[in-house]
Amino acid sequence: MAGKAFSGGEKLEAYLRELAAKIAQPGTLEVGFMEDATYPDGTPVALIAAMNEFGGDVTIPEHEVTLHRKVNKEGDFLKGGRFVKHAQSNFETTHLVPEHTVTIPPRPYFRGMVQKESGHWGSDIGKLLKANDYDAPLALAQMGELIQGELQESIRDFSDPQNASSTIAQKGFNDPLIESGHMMNSTSHRVTK
Repeated sequence: MAGKAFSGGEKLEAYLRELAAKIAQPGTLEVGFMEDATYPDGTPVALIAAMNEFGGDVTIPEHEVTLHRKVNKEGDFLKGGRFVKHAQSNFETTHLVPEHTVTIPPRPYFRGMVQKESGHWGSDIGKLLKANDYDAPLALAQMGELIQGELQESIRDFSDPQNASSTIAQKGFNDPLIESGHMMNSTSHRVTK
C-alpha cells in the first residue's frame, strides 16, 4: 500500500477505508512482569519487582543458617576465621537467626526507564506501523520487544542506591537489581485484544 499513487475519489476512499481497518484492529501492549512469572520457590516476580521499584519492609521469619569454616589439625580457624564455601569447609555450625525486618530502599528502575525512553515511543510506533504495512498487532509486538529491551537495560544499569555492604558480601558483587538475573530475564511483553 505504501507509496501508491491514486486518481479518482473512489480509489482513494477505498484505500483509506482499508488502511483505517488495519489500524483500527484493537490491541493493547503490555510490557513488564506477567502474572505467570515466578521464582523457583513460587514467589511472583511482579511482587519482587514492585518491592524493588517502590521499596518497603520485608519481615524475614526466624530460620536456621549453617556457617562453614576451615580449621587446621590443632582446631584453629584458618583464613582468619572467615566463612568459606561448603565444599572448602571441614567445620560447620548452625545458628538460629531471629525474625527481623529488612528495609529495601526504592529503586525506580521502571519509572526511570519510562521517563528516559517514552519520548520516542510515539514516533517509533508510527515508523513500525508504516514498515509493517499498518499491521497494528505486528507493530505493537515489535514495539513491545523494543520497550522490553529498554526495561532490561534499565535493570542491568541501575546502580543508585547501591546494595548494603552485607548484601554485596553475600552476592559477591554490587548490582542492586541483579542477584541471579531471574527478575531481568522474566521481563516480557504481550499484545492483547
